[in-house]
Amino acid sequence: MKKSYPVIFSAEENGYSVVFPDFAGATQGDNFEEAMSNAKEFLDGILAYYIDEDISVPSPTDIHQLNNLGNNKIVSLIQSDPSPFIQKKTVRKNVTVPEWLVARGEKDKINFSKVLTDALLKIYE
Repeated sequence: MKKSYPVIFSAEENGYSVVFPDFAGATQGDNFEEAMSNAKEFLDGILAYYIDEDISVPSPTDIHQLNNLGNNKIVSLIQSDPSPFIQKKTVRKNVTVPEWLVARGEKDKINFSKVLTDALLKIYE
């Protein structure tokens, strides 16, 4: 599940402050490279938190709306894949499947949970 969000880097006296218009909170870095790394870490963490807590993930602000912010501002996009940070707790679900598919799947030793999980992950990537 990859998502890209706009981020605003502000040059400060001792580094860069980092703000995501779509999320509360901020981060910073002593230099631009560190600020960029911290921005990705922040976005990974907040997206994983929203997903784990079943909070609606906001749509990204259109980056073109973020202009005229001043000379010391850099607007960019950060891409996140929070999948590795999402809780790995599994939930038992009962599903209805045609009998002939169950028979064939069992014969071929198909792991039905894995097939359903893989299909859902593909939908949400």
